[in-house]
Amino acid sequence: MRLLGCFKAVPALDLLREEDWVADDRQRVDTEYVKLEWNCFDEGALEMMRRLSDLSEGLDVVYELDALTVGKKKADSFLKILYALGFSHAVRVEAEEGDCAPPELLAELIAAYVRKKSRAESYDVVVTGVQSADGSHGKTPYLLAELLQWPCISQVTGMEPAGGGCLRVTSQTSGGTKVQTVRPPCVLAVGNAPCAWLRVPTLKDKMRLGNRPIEYLAPEALLGDEDLFRGRKEKLLALRPVDRSRNTVRIEDGSPEEKARIYYEQYLKGRLLKL
Repeated sequence: MRLLGCFKAVPALDLLREEDWVADDRQRVDTEYVKLEWNCFDEGALEMMRRLSDLSEGLDVVYELDALTVGKKKADSFLKILYALGFSHAVRVEAEEGDCAPPELLAELIAAYVRKKSRAESYDVVVTGVQSADGSHGKTPYLLAELLQWPCISQVTGMEPAGGGCLRVTSQTSGGTKVQTVRPPCVLAVGNAPCAWLRVPTLKDKMRLGNRPIEYLAPEALLGDEDLFRGRKEKLLALRPVDRSRNTVRIEDGSPEEKARIYYEQYLKGRLLKL
């Protein structure tokens, strides 16, 4: 069974000082210089994939783990860590400098990569986090499932082999915990999983596996003439804060009883008469 783990390397916003939270004329905060870290939900998803592979030992099923990210060259170090942890193939789709890809475009890129695989190399399961820390849209897994025409399970907290080419998937719902036996293909969106941190590879594994070649793809090579969501034709030009101010009148003089009487006579009485 082949699984594709999709992740995002996001700025470590906790490292920003208070004075660094200054928006420019486009209402954006510059985070280009901030150290990158695993997106929290994606990190849990990747560790869950590794644990699934560990559980397959002694069974008649082999889980082949691949990884894909859409980002800049700084994300290569994260892909090398996944190589050291036993992932078979790592792919980075180039992202434009200083550009944050919308969820529609991310879903298109991942779906295009999955669809272009041959039948022998096709993926059975795509695993993602429910949302990213920098965008928090929470849309990418659902858009991806719609494009692939696959079922999607969100808020996943566990995966286990179930035999017969199936997975036993545990997920959180508003009413509690649900355990389902799922036959691929499917998209799994991992939420607040117990395995929230990715294991650390050994130095020996880093030296032995970490330097394997990473596949680089340009967005245009994947999408071609496809235009499913028109997401890549839209570009953010500026952001403006919403003016939520309201006209107010301050009653300055008088005791609390006198202020209450003025408020009632001049403002509240008329409104009550209209009800």
